[in-house]
Amino acid sequence: MDQLVNILTYVSIISGGLLLILMLLSLLGGLDLDVDFGGGGDVDTGGLGIFKSVLTFLSVAAWVAKVIVATTNNYAVAAASAVGAGVVAVLLLTMMLRLLLKNQKEVYWSPDLAVGKTGKTYLKIPSDGNGIVHVSVDGTNRELKAKTVDGSEIKTGAEVFIADYQDGFLIVSELNK
Repeated sequence: MDQLVNILTYVSIISGGLLLILMLLSLLGGLDLDVDFGGGGDVDTGGLGIFKSVLTFLSVAAWVAKVIVATTNNYAVAAASAVGAGVVAVLLLTMMLRLLLKNQKEVYWSPDLAVGKTGKTYLKIPSDGNGIVHVSVDGTNRELKAKTVDGSEIKTGAEVFIADYQDGFLIVSELNK
């Protein structure tokens, strides 16, 4: 029994350590070691991958089996519990990674995305010049240079409608004159 407990300890430590290294590399560094099996389909478990799934299963299953074997000496219960715990751990980790990946935002944006939205003037827009408008683009507040549609002056703090984007300037008109 002691030899089995030692083997399960080493399996769980080694697989858990490799899993931790792979997870850190993929989450922090963007390096993802995954497997493709020809046929045009990517074998993936929702961002977890085959290697990480196997390592998660081995690590959790070995720990659960070790604890049960060490306390009850019942190999059938240990095997069944280990398989169940390993599957649950893989499913939970997969759901957690899907949630993290779902919250990713596109970091590239264009001022064209502001067209059709409303904003507020930060610096007044003189009749013959340009000012600055605050507008929310994809949940992020942006400061963009702006000119008026008709050449009229728009005061600081006025709400504006963004009609177009041309030559590096938003083309705006004042709302609620």
